[in-house]
Amino acid sequence: MRTLFVPAIIDGLANVSKRCLWLGNRFGMFKDKHDCSWYTDMAIFKHEYALTSYFYSQKDESFRNKQRMTDDTILFADSGGYTVATKGAKIDPHKVLKWQEKNSNIAFTLDIPPTIVTSGNQISPGKNERVSREVFEQFAERSRQNNLVFYNNREREDLQIYNVIHGHDVEQYDLWWDYCQTDTPFEGFATGPKPSGDMLLQAMSIMYLWNKGVRKNVHLLGVAGITVIPVLVWASQYIDKISFDSTSYGYGSLTRAYVYPERIRDYTHFGGKFKHKVKPMTEIYCKCPICINFKDPAYFCGGGTSWPGMLLSLHNLWCVKQYVEELENALHVEKDIPKFYKLIDQHTGTTAHKTKHAINFIEDTMKIGFKKTCDMYLQDYSFMKPKFVRRKLI
Repeated sequence: MRTLFVPAIIDGLANVSKRCLWLGNRFGMFKDKHDCSWYTDMAIFKHEYALTSYFYSQKDESFRNKQRMTDDTILFADSGGYTVATKGAKIDPHKVLKWQEKNSNIAFTLDIPPTIVTSGNQISPGKNERVSREVFEQFAERSRQNNLVFYNNREREDLQIYNVIHGHDVEQYDLWWDYCQTDTPFEGFATGPKPSGDMLLQAMSIMYLWNKGVRKNVHLLGVAGITVIPVLVWASQYIDKISFDSTSYGYGSLTRAYVYPERIRDYTHFGGKFKHKVKPMTEIYCKCPICINFKDPAYFCGGGTSWPGMLLSLHNLWCVKQYVEELENALHVEKDIPKFYKLIDQHTGTTAHKTKHAINFIEDTMKIGFKKTCDMYLQDYSFMKPKFVRRKLI
């Protein structure tokens, strides 16, 4: 695989999975032999990638062992920089690095995202808020100092460290790059500008790194929309091992959401508490490792236990995993471009043209260069404006 889907471990699933072997555990196990993970020997199905955040997992010094992860599970460890920016958390970069070295295979540097709290001490999702140039540089300098801690104190040579960079346009990326990349070379890069569902913005951020000579190990933070995934898979022709993380599969546990395998942008909810996007199901026909155990949707509508919601989350995870693999197979194995685009049409629906437009950005970058492509695509594009506008800061 050149494109790696990395599900973020959700606290609820992690806690239940961890308790499955406790004596007298009231949660029990599914069919007396499975937990609700995808990374242990008791998983219903195995997926080799997972992500956790230091901020939420630091209480378990041996997080990997307590989660019973198999040796072949590749654990990505976020640093918790987003929490520093949005909640004012105090995190010691030395402690982050040591925890990552003990538990993970791939680690992200402790970045301080240049973001703005709009209300309730939380960042407003999807808002195109900007900070002043002065404040942006302050965040970049703080991140650079953390990078130096990572660079000068790392002990595990086999731990791959990804340098987290930020920006909403080329000017901002250039500034952050100069601060955080020049004297702290690592094994990869992580980025993820917001809004995460903007396909063209994600294509620009990936090709910015390509233009800087990056040819492998790029992670998109929190970027896993159904419409964005084909853009990442397409870019994997030019940058090997593009990875992305998501918690969206977890809505199975939170809202009993169930995505349709033949068109995973569509979903329904079991239980009647939440609105249905499409007509509710009357029969389970999916053939994934979870659904083959059921025919009657009534199981997922029931309450009283955590298992229905957790199984729905695993079903959703499986469907995204299959979506990525189908796209990869069409592009890299079969080399069937019409099939690749047919999958986009099938799963993304009315927004397919935006996904294809972002793919065209990548292709034009390869043909005429990054700068000319940006001039052609981004001159009047919304996420490029305004530049460094002053707002209420944290």
